[in-house]
Amino acid sequence: MKRFRFACPALASACLAAAVVVHAARPQYGGTLRVETQATVRSLDPAAAPADRSEATIGARVRSLVFETLVSVDPAGGLRPALAAAWESDDRGMRWRLTLRPNVVLHDGTPLEAWQVAAALRTTTSGWSVSTDADVVVIEASRPQADVPWMLADPRYAIAVRRSASEVVGSGPFRQERVEGSRIVLRAHDRHWAGRPFVDAIQIETGRTLRAQLADLEGGRAEVIEIEGADARRITEGGHRVASTRSLDLFLLVFEPHRADTPAEVMRRLVAGAIDRDAIANVLLQGRAEAAREILPPWLSGYPSAMVAASLQRTSRTNVSALPAEQRSIAIRVDPADTTAKSIAERVAVDMREAGFTASVQAPSGLAPRPDLRLVRVPLAATSADRALARLVADVGARTLGLASADLLNAGAPLDAVVRFERTLLQRAVLVPIVRVPQLYCVAESVDVWDGEPVSALGVWNFANLWIRPGSAAKP
Repeated sequence: MKRFRFACPALASACLAAAVVVHAARPQYGGTLRVETQATVRSLDPAAAPADRSEATIGARVRSLVFETLVSVDPAGGLRPALAAAWESDDRGMRWRLTLRPNVVLHDGTPLEAWQVAAALRTTTSGWSVSTDADVVVIEASRPQADVPWMLADPRYAIAVRRSASEVVGSGPFRQERVEGSRIVLRAHDRHWAGRPFVDAIQIETGRTLRAQLADLEGGRAEVIEIEGADARRITEGGHRVASTRSLDLFLLVFEPHRADTPAEVMRRLVAGAIDRDAIANVLLQGRAEAAREILPPWLSGYPSAMVAASLQRTSRTNVSALPAEQRSIAIRVDPADTTAKSIAERVAVDMREAGFTASVQAPSGLAPRPDLRLVRVPLAATSADRALARLVADVGARTLGLASADLLNAGAPLDAVVRFERTLLQRAVLVPIVRVPQLYCVAESVDVWDGEPVSALGVWNFANLWIRPGSAAKP
């Protein structure tokens, strides 16, 4: 029932004594953790299709509190057990056996059984034959698939047991109580296999602007909010804690199809060479970003930047003046709701003007003239390199990237194919990486964490291990 379990009383005393030193108080049960986010999440059903990229990202964070995957990604690298205690495959990677963790209890009080896991996986994918053998789930693929465990770590493969068309049951540390409009309420799962969460409930307000979130934090109406890098110093000076992920969001320029063909390649490379990435990362974003000269960061890809990054010389006005007149005028489209993207786009336009281009920024709420390129924010999936790059292709648009490479990348591609594909995109400058930024959260000073960080390096919400100090607990 408890989040912390000890087999030996003496060891328990020693560990609790250490916790007192580290956290200045013993963790307490109770209260409601109030969380706010910009995105709107319409449904917690893992099968529900997100309306946009932001709902996909935040929806996965929320659902992971309710529905668990068989395998999870380890922030330190590789994979680790979740609902599956172990897994193995044959030599070809066509037959996989996953042994379920014992004593997993669903939110309705019934035990999780292998046949329910198999049924959930059959609903998620049609490319596998899924069966059971006692407490083992057997997956048989139609072709060799060495990345099956990585696929199972994706939130889309979370195990959801369907009692009816409208009732879906999970096994996570929190159970869904209600989703009403912009509010989601989750309740602690008392019989979770890792122990009961400390807080009694989580109340999530969606669709809140960053300004409104800051006001609610300062007014004592929220404990966890999203922030941008520009607000981090002010927040820490106020006594609150900033939780940061790895640099999971990539800002990049994507040329539109009429600028992504071969005749415009010289122009694209001159645009890429005109951007001062270090100034954007260190000055504009106050050091809460890293310059990006490759698409996948080395910690995710496993290979060094030098293997793929294009060699770009600083663009000169002489080279730009030699371009055809129609290629010297560039319109940049940006999402009007993304304040960070707008700031980066304006700085990119300044760099381009200094190099001799005529650059303008569009942030339309409706129709606007056709742009030459878009500045977009793309979340990087914490998965294998092939899957991360394939997902980015889907987000950016295969039509544009198809003009740069004859073969689009698919999940499951070998590493050498990933390297070749990324190198081609960068050399032809159809995609121009600018900076990567972490996802930042503010955690109120009234909240502490028992184990780990409030938000993991990969963006997972570790809210089951958060607790609220006595005297500050909120009621739902």
